[in-house]
Amino acid sequence: MGKPQVPISVTDLKFSIEDIEDFLSGPVNPKFQTPYVPKLWKTKDGDEVIIREAKKEEAEAMLQTLKQLIDHKYDRDFYHLVGVRTYSEILAWAQNRIKDSYVIVVTSPDGERQSIVNHRFWDDNVAISLHTITFKRKSNLGIMAYASKIEHAFDFVGVNEWWATFESPFGFRMGFRYVHTTKPWPQVQHELGGSRVYYIDRETWNNVVKPKLKERNLFGERPVSEEVLKKTYPLKPTEKLEVEI
Repeated sequence: MGKPQVPISVTDLKFSIEDIEDFLSGPVNPKFQTPYVPKLWKTKDGDEVIIREAKKEEAEAMLQTLKQLIDHKYDRDFYHLVGVRTYSEILAWAQNRIKDSYVIVVTSPDGERQSIVNHRFWDDNVAISLHTITFKRKSNLGIMAYASKIEHAFDFVGVNEWWATFESPFGFRMGFRYVHTTKPWPQVQHELGGSRVYYIDRETWNNVVKPKLKERNLFGERPVSEEVLKKTYPLKPTEKLEVEI
């Protein structure tokens, strides 16, 4: 322990918890919390879902579902790994221990959660994809949800690059479909374990990816009426997991 080189009037300095919390909390830039405008999407079977931003007070409902995946019986298709990592990210987001994180949920019309996607902002130029996890078997639900968080980063916040990495073959297939390019590795690494960075720039998003999503009916539609949106609150935990195991 260091000893001051001059006499100090007291031997102990007390700090309030409030003062310490300012040092421990992840910084929040209001720009990166630009609200995501809700939208609707219909599956090929006609099922309707609502895509909207999540509220921190809804974290408990998210964690209840994610906690079920923290079990070795889900150690297939990387659900176990993705479940654990997403759980920690949602917990850190709720408790202010992650910088500039943003969470979007996909719900049924009555508010049952069907998917969670999250990302965070490195700076004004780069958004970092964290995880995409779905709990219901609906055609292309995961791809649509993944595209929604990219949309938030490019179209609402205004970044220039989207950085992702993929932990499963299913995730890689999604990135492959939407023209992700690879950064040099190991010079450039993704924060999720130092894996390769697969990225999309703004030009590719506007000229290739977004038109392709719209063409395949994977973008969704706006507006969502206040009456419909209101029914998705409070967020309900997923009643039955439908994961590919």
